[in-house]
Amino acid sequence: MKKVIAAVFTLMLAAVLAAGCAATDVVLKYGRSSFDAIISAFPNLVSSSEGYFVLTADGMTSLKVSSDYHAGQDDIVLETPLEPFVRAGLDASRLPEGFRAEGARLYLAADYGDGTGTRDNVRDALFEAVKADRMTLSYHKELDHFGVSLSYGKFEWAKDHTQNDKDIVFVISAEPLAKLGVDVGNIDGWAFLTMMEKDGNDMDVLVKPYDLKQ
Repeated sequence: MKKVIAAVFTLMLAAVLAAGCAATDVVLKYGRSSFDAIISAFPNLVSSSEGYFVLTADGMTSLKVSSDYHAGQDDIVLETPLEPFVRAGLDASRLPEGFRAEGARLYLAADYGDGTGTRDNVRDALFEAVKADRMTLSYHKELDHFGVSLSYGKFEWAKDHTQNDKDIVFVISAEPLAKLGVDVGNIDGWAFLTMMEKDGNDMDVLVKPYDLKQ
């Protein structure tokens, strides 16, 4: 009987600890709520197309998030015009895995497993990636941004868009492109900079920020 009581107590304690960890995950909590705040303030930012939620501020560069990660398509895709990269020296036939070029578009695709079913809004669809791997979600203190990691990139959004001039930011890792001979400091529409990652290491990136209030 004592063993049964001990086992029950252990299970109860584990449940309490798990609930406590969830309650203290402020990055997850405020990452979701700040993303909701941006979508609520700028509802025209998101549309739907062919099983994807499409988030774009200019109709040129976009984040496409699958409504169902089990649908047999890429889960999350960053899409942007290819031409500026070609002008900077990119040979699209040499792109590494995770990148691809189709027609006049450059794509960064990322997959996060089979998901947990069909999502009916872009926030829940995006956070399917976080369910698959909690480390996918991060907080960038210097810019006061949350972000979801992609293959060779990231999508970031402001913790408080009313106090930030970079409401959403598309990020592409510069290193794999630089290795192909691309002049990463001169890609039209993208700014080159060095960011500190959460592990403390520096990372060269291309960024395209948007102030949605302008």
